[in-house]
Amino acid sequence: MPVLVLRPERAARRTVEGLAALGLEAIVSPVLAIETLDTPIPPGPYDAVLATSANGLRKLNGRPEIRELSRAPLMAVGDRTAEAGREAGFANVEVADGDGRSLAAAVVARFGTPGRFLHAAGADRAFDLQAALRPHGHKVEVVDLYRAAPASTLTPEAEEALRRGAVIAVLHHSRRIAETFLSLSGDAGLAEAVRTAPHAALALRVAEPLLAAGCADVAVAERPDEPALFDALARLIGTRSQSGGERSK
Repeated sequence: MPVLVLRPERAARRTVEGLAALGLEAIVSPVLAIETLDTPIPPGPYDAVLATSANGLRKLNGRPEIRELSRAPLMAVGDRTAEAGREAGFANVEVADGDGRSLAAAVVARFGTPGRFLHAAGADRAFDLQAALRPHGHKVEVVDLYRAAPASTLTPEAEEALRRGAVIAVLHHSRRIAETFLSLSGDAGLAEAVRTAPHAALALRVAEPLLAAGCADVAVAERPDEPALFDALARLIGTRSQSGGERSK
């Protein structure tokens, strides 16, 4: 039985590769698509560039300002975002522990006096980095470089697999993904199938819409990164196997 992957296409490919390494098949049904925004970037200088997603840095990499901006330090929310920053030309990269709060804490620890920062962001943000740093005297210029537009439907393959109960688990990498999936599956008449399916969520905040919708079998990653999400998935698969369900091969 396959795992249902809901991420935007580029990120979904990496997830599928990771699942394949674990011997798991996948059905990909992106519920969000990444769209570029041409938001102006206020001129520097900046004490550092802050990044809460790899998508923000990929969009920044396509802008003419990247040559100057990449001379500043980059403070990235996690390893995947840091990797995108190095690809964009940043040489001085510091990596936080995977979420916005840890990134804010890293900025406060590194900059003891008020600084000016550029936040390479998306239009939909789970954490207000600007507000978190304001009490410390830091000024954050937030630039929305992309937005995640919702899909109109799930793919036919995903709908059919959910309808037949032929999905071993659904992966949720963000709260917006979980919320959009619940909406699309409800529109398709699959609300009950979704409630009975197992789900693995990147964090408790991601799991909350699933729990509110009545999904009983939800595993939450212990850290906000994909290896921990895969660990949560493994717990789901193990539980189903022990209770008589099938294990994906």
